[in-house]
Amino acid sequence: MVDFQELPHWLYNEFQACGVDYANLEVARNFEKRHLHFRNFQEEFDRVCSRTGLNSESVALDLGCGSGAFIIPASRLCHRVYGADVSENMLNLLKEKLDAQNIKNVALYHAGFLTFWEKEDRPKQFDFIISSIALHHLPDFWKAVAIQHIANALKPEGVFYLYDVIFNFPITKWHDGVQRFLDEMEAAAGREASKHISSEYSSFSWIIEGILERAGLKIEQVYDDTSFLRAYVCRKLEKNDCPPVLSVAQARELDVKASQDWNIPTLILMENAARSIAEIFVKNVPKFCAQKTPQRVLICCGKGNNGGDGLALFRRLELLGIDCRVAVSSPYSDYKNDALVNLNIVRHMIQNTPEKLFYIDGSDVSLHRLNDEIKRTDWVVDALLGTGAAGALRPPYDKIVSAINASGKPTLAIDVPSGLNADDGSIETEAVKATITVTLATLKPGLLMGQGKSYVGDLHVGDIGTPIDQFLVK
Repeated sequence: MVDFQELPHWLYNEFQACGVDYANLEVARNFEKRHLHFRNFQEEFDRVCSRTGLNSESVALDLGCGSGAFIIPASRLCHRVYGADVSENMLNLLKEKLDAQNIKNVALYHAGFLTFWEKEDRPKQFDFIISSIALHHLPDFWKAVAIQHIANALKPEGVFYLYDVIFNFPITKWHDGVQRFLDEMEAAAGREASKHISSEYSSFSWIIEGILERAGLKIEQVYDDTSFLRAYVCRKLEKNDCPPVLSVAQARELDVKASQDWNIPTLILMENAARSIAEIFVKNVPKFCAQKTPQRVLICCGKGNNGGDGLALFRRLELLGIDCRVAVSSPYSDYKNDALVNLNIVRHMIQNTPEKLFYIDGSDVSLHRLNDEIKRTDWVVDALLGTGAAGALRPPYDKIVSAINASGKPTLAIDVPSGLNADDGSIETEAVKATITVTLATLKPGLLMGQGKSYVGDLHVGDIGTPIDQFLVK
């Protein structure tokens, strides 16, 4: 039990602010019963596992554990599980469940986001920390303090999973945004929904994302389960592991210097890109699909260097035993330079299977072929438009992107999801909703800001062999 007299007088009292709802034991007992009307705890846990790679070796911490929605299933999977909550009644109910099920690998603490770290017997570092529908009880200043504690307590490469009410509407339209939130949530959660507006501290996405990044956490995945319930999968990186962020113009300058000053042929850079993309793709597929490697992949290629990367990727994946198809968005005669070299390689590789390569001209017949191929594939690769593209999608890119998104198939984006502005994260019409994005050589700002965070999925930087350290000190 917490000794409130020992807390600094200036520390936000999370016990008083949050625990009051469950001071009555019967209210606490009804908590799960009420929440089960609009939540499925097992499905929530399964989503956490599929999104984060939580496994049998993990040491996990649930902050705001309540009566055990995460703790109970996690105890059956993880090596060791710790839980903290500001409500003693919630903890007592959870203890009853643990005892009834003879669960021994769980330790509970009467503490919150700000006070758990003072517990002398807690582990110093964790593989995994979760906060589910709990952080909104803290004002934003104290959210930042809590998330910094969380980042400090994660092992390098450890994962923080945040799931909460997050607002994305513009401040200028706050009234309409609040009403839309209440209309959507009150049907499921009743009057509890209005507390997020009237007396709790639910935040805007740009506030939460800024806090996470400043704490040293890399946002790898963003999931919107509803318009206002968002999940962030964040990974702790050591400072020297954080890749630099370059604008599109700077990234282009880096490529030019690699070719002209360092005498690296652009065809080698494209080959390095394909190799790196293939390695990252194969390594990360199991995080999203049951099979270790996909059986069939469809690569959609534009006519520029981004399409050339996709065409080079075809050979890399085929050599790994993955059955690939290529859909090109332009006639073969439009391909030039390195992209043409790799197109010709593909055409020679498929002499006995010409059906593996086809052209999407935007006609109904070609779009029917595209949709049929998407249905047959396990993964789609977006190699349509690179970082230099901006503005509204033109035909046939608009129809290809719509078909990819409508399919719901997991998608790998090369460099940047097509339709997303790599400098500012804006989307004028539509963009590919990627499952994995492998951006090349360096991060671009649009992948980390604006709408970009919701479209890049699991973000990785592919090494293409450019001496970026020399470029940064020029």
